[in-house]
Amino acid sequence: MNGQAIETPDARTYFSRGLALHKAGRHEEAEALCKQALERFPRHADLWNLRGVNFRVAKQYARAAACLREGLALAPRDPSLWSNLGNVLKDLKHCETAAVCHRRSLELQPDSVSTLHNLGIALSEGGRDSEALEVYERALAIEPGNADVRWDRALSRLRTGNYAGGWTDYEARIERGDPPKRDMPGKRWNGERYDGKRLLIVSEQGLGDTIWVARYFPMAKKFGGELIVECRPEVAALIESMGMADRIVFKRDPLPDADYHILQCSLPSVFAHQGAPVPTAPYLAAPAGHGERIAAVMKPGKGRLKVGIVWGGSVTYGRRADRDAPLAMFLQWFALPGVQLYSLQKGPQEEDLNSLPAGAPIVNLTPHTKDFFETAAAVAQLDLVLMTDTAVAHLAGALGRPVWVLLNRVPHWLWQLDGGDCFWYPSMRLFRQRAWGDWGGAFDQAAAALLELGNARRGRA
Repeated sequence: MNGQAIETPDARTYFSRGLALHKAGRHEEAEALCKQALERFPRHADLWNLRGVNFRVAKQYARAAACLREGLALAPRDPSLWSNLGNVLKDLKHCETAAVCHRRSLELQPDSVSTLHNLGIALSEGGRDSEALEVYERALAIEPGNADVRWDRALSRLRTGNYAGGWTDYEARIERGDPPKRDMPGKRWNGERYDGKRLLIVSEQGLGDTIWVARYFPMAKKFGGELIVECRPEVAALIESMGMADRIVFKRDPLPDADYHILQCSLPSVFAHQGAPVPTAPYLAAPAGHGERIAAVMKPGKGRLKVGIVWGGSVTYGRRADRDAPLAMFLQWFALPGVQLYSLQKGPQEEDLNSLPAGAPIVNLTPHTKDFFETAAAVAQLDLVLMTDTAVAHLAGALGRPVWVLLNRVPHWLWQLDGGDCFWYPSMRLFRQRAWGDWGGAFDQAAAALLELGNARRGRA
């Protein structure tokens, strides 16, 4: 932050203290100090800049933007103010305006890698990954080892279907400390034979990622000896049912000894570099016995479509607000003639069912599905699962069951940016927002398709 400010020793002292608090993660204290300082020095641009950045950390984006505009009124040629404002506008999903701010910052400081990175993110958030990739290339030409830029280039590459380059960049997550560093047993596995030895596949990321990447576990087993899979308890029975893991360990337990290890989401890269084809779905199977018990709970009316719904994903996911949709919208759009809705929702969002009026047209199956293996049994009894982007989407796709997924404007890279089909799951159909927050359009398309499906069912009855 090097704005054109009215310099006084007292003002700089305030700023230095505030910046130290900000860097230490003490953002509330930094904001209190900035507020106090600006009462004395209202024309100090760096203080407005710092206050804006603190408000952004607190997700108070409107207040952050207001502070940064105040700073720019005082220091219109400060590149950091322009880029920081661009970051806030990107958070507000004003991606086009954010890109203009970053480009103005680059006019003032052309070789700033951080600003190039910020511009690339804003373009990607606006659905312009091809342009974002050009910007990332400029940044990496200046700083080739920047793992943060390589990571975002990975996401843009993968979202646009450039898997060869995307998998290489995807390994940058390890340099970034995501997942957190752990003491791994043995050497990293790079696809060599391990006959008579032991390979450990290490869990990372979310439950959906584990289900998605499980397609590669049988391929890893074919390379040799003992295969150990680390996973979360919720998916342990599901992975065990595949029959290729010699041992399963829970993520909360210490890692066992092994000759080789590999992070689970590095498996696609290993096999892609060997030229192996992507294993297609289905590659999971549902337990038949439990399915009979679930079927007895359902009892739908004759000829009605049995449609499972999920409206919310992991509460720890940082962008949950973008991809989740309210339960009320599911009932508003999908409680249609010839349709019986069933909830597969788990987690705190299951409580949303308690707010529904008596007699709401939905049956809760969650009490009958303690883990993903039992959820698989329920999915197998349904005609369709209709949901936002959560782990159950991967489960239904991996089972080869019909699943429709409602996606936000720029979804997870797996779903790419366009089209209604999914490369990874042939049984999946995608419905997309036209603009950030436009759930109505996506729900309307899905509801029309659902009504047509129900009408076709009744026509055959």
